[in-house]
Amino acid sequence: MCALEMAVLEIQANGDTRVTEEAITRARHSLSDPNMREFILSCLARDPARRPSAHNLLFHRVLFEVHSLKLLAAHCFIQHQYLMPENVVEEKTKAMDPHAVLAEIPRPPWPPLQWRYSEVSCLELDKFLEDVRNGIYPLMNFAAARPLGLPRVLAPPTEEAPKAKTPTPEPFDSETRKVIQMQCNLERSEDQARWHLTLLLVLEDRLHRQLTYDLLPTDSAQDLAAELVHYGFVHEDDRPKLAAFLDSTFLKYRGAQP
Repeated sequence: MCALEMAVLEIQANGDTRVTEEAITRARHSLSDPNMREFILSCLARDPARRPSAHNLLFHRVLFEVHSLKLLAAHCFIQHQYLMPENVVEEKTKAMDPHAVLAEIPRPPWPPLQWRYSEVSCLELDKFLEDVRNGIYPLMNFAAARPLGLPRVLAPPTEEAPKAKTPTPEPFDSETRKVIQMQCNLERSEDQARWHLTLLLVLEDRLHRQLTYDLLPTDSAQDLAAELVHYGFVHEDDRPKLAAFLDSTFLKYRGAQP
């Protein structure tokens, strides 16, 4: 009810001292966002057994969702930042024409919808890149198979070794903090073809780290735990515990709904 009142700003009670069922119904029908409507109506189910738990609501897309293209671009930028000058964002911002078109969506027969550089806050961009760099918005997978062990340096055969040295990417930082709490949720995708995994980790300094991932049929708990360690999201000592936790979660959900 609090979420409903926050969404509609005010529930009209027609002068009554209490909120009537009719007023609640009117407020429900005024919700235009489908995700918000799903979030609130699931909590208003008359049967308490059908209402989601606070744990499930924590993983609802209304509470956290990052634009995937924006996030992918940020990770790509940070991954290759060793090839760029340290102040590349600041320099590019200074040289940028604020009236230039950043993106355009054609809408024939109407005029195209345009975004210009002047509509993008450089301060917000710097803050977002810093958050991604600090692991607040980790990038797990976009439903594409990836090798588990990524080679740090690809060395060609001796006879083909070039004379000039090429820059190599910096290794991933190892996580030094231990995990003190783990929560995991699995839900079917809309097409029922795969599982969507959401993992919440609480580290010993009380930092909350949320990771999302579309599971592939070939994924195993051991591989996912090893990959999280490899990319610096989890301490090496926590790998067996995390693998066992993911394994029990997979068994619980996949066993119930093959």
